[in-house]
Amino acid sequence: MHVKGTALAALLLSLLLPAPAALAGPLDPKIIPALVLSAGRVDSSRDVDGKGTGFFLDGNYTRTFLNVGAGHKDFDGETVDNVYAGIGISKLIQLQVGFGTEGRVQRWRHDFNLTSIYDFVTGTQRNRYNMNLGNRITFTFAAEKYGRDERFNNVHIGFGLQY
Repeated sequence: MHVKGTALAALLLSLLLPAPAALAGPLDPKIIPALVLSAGRVDSSRDVDGKGTGFFLDGNYTRTFLNVGAGHKDFDGETVDNVYAGIGISKLIQLQVGFGTEGRVQRWRHDFNLTSIYDFVTGTQRNRYNMNLGNRITFTFAAEKYGRDERFNNVHIGFGLQY
């Protein structure tokens, strides 16, 4: 995952420049931040010599264009623990770089929550501390690529709760 200098400069400018009034509603920081705690199934992306299948536990916090997270994966008794930091558009798409027990890792992540997507598009401001369970259920999709040992490259899918 290489970032060109002009792309990085454009991202930094977009973070520093104020949003036009027409976009102020959907980009309001009150509706963007979220903590998602998720669990699910992890599968190695390598068929022949991969680590197989297992489960994951994950916590991820997003705030507008920045995100951080921590995750634990268990591949049939062999565990991997990572911490991540990255950029993205809230929970919609996140590009993260991390480090853990198997060295450097790159991750693409998406947390799918219908209520959040509706709020983002329409500019609705919902009190996130007063949401019911149906509004909190989130589906998580992610793909990881490890620098040191490609056998740990994986794709995982699961569900969680948004706070």
